[in-house]
Amino acid sequence: MRMIQPDNILIRWSAVSIPIFVVMLCAMVCEVTAESQYDISLSSYIIPQGDMSLIRVKVKNGGVPRVTWMKKEIYLASNHNKTVYYGLLVADLMAKPGHYKALVELDPSGQRKKLDIEVTEKNYGVRRLTLPKNMVDLDAGTLKRVKKESKIMRGLWAALPSTPHWIGPFERPIPGEVVGPFGRKSIINNQPRAPHSGVDLKAEKGTPIKAINHGIVAFTGDHFFTGQTVVMDHGGGIQSMYFHLERILVQQGKMIEKGQVIGLVGSTGRATGPHLHWGIRINGARVNPLKLIDLSQEMEE
Repeated sequence: MRMIQPDNILIRWSAVSIPIFVVMLCAMVCEVTAESQYDISLSSYIIPQGDMSLIRVKVKNGGVPRVTWMKKEIYLASNHNKTVYYGLLVADLMAKPGHYKALVELDPSGQRKKLDIEVTEKNYGVRRLTLPKNMVDLDAGTLKRVKKESKIMRGLWAALPSTPHWIGPFERPIPGEVVGPFGRKSIINNQPRAPHSGVDLKAEKGTPIKAINHGIVAFTGDHFFTGQTVVMDHGGGIQSMYFHLERILVQQGKMIEKGQVIGLVGSTGRATGPHLHWGIRINGARVNPLKLIDLSQEMEE
């Protein structure tokens, strides 16, 4: 009988197991190192339709994060020292409920992490309105005008995001109470219509309307439904809109500062009285403007 020498066993173990052990140890060390390069936090891992979650990425050693959500890159704004980056993960008013992944990557190291986020259904209720027949049942000429104006607006929503101009928290354009909540479905003269994609804020005619953050005036015009209209591009995929103005006080293409007066409250277009319809789109998604105000308070200047 041939005897197996103990020394041979030790040699074989050393030749095979030690390299494996080293690889495992390296993987553990690398994982710890990767985790230490940034800290990620979300305001919520559940996003109702028409809502959003604030993502906060704190980086070390000069790294720069990139975030992808629903197949779109999320543009991030940083604090002054570029150590903390903020972005908004949004779900459109009609987004399909379900589980989605947000991907966070860090340049130049390439470290990455996936976050599981749930989009849930939300019922915003129903509103019933009665308007003059000629404002609901459009004649051929008006219908042609409306289609042309709709095409202009769709072009604004589809525009590629520019570099973020916004800095720190967003502010309300006027302090009025909400008289038309976001997301509520409409039945006008007993006909179902699209859900309300903004909020209606109560105000007297002539009330000054302020820009909610820094941005460029992307559009000014007079449309059938929205009346005197201003759309601002705040960069990073964030656009704000202001409808039914009595007067527009800014020019298209101009850079506007946070708090600057852009127009006066009115009742132009399809409106039953003076108020401001204020809407927000982020990466084209229709979201609750008031939630943007609330979440942005957690951002640093």
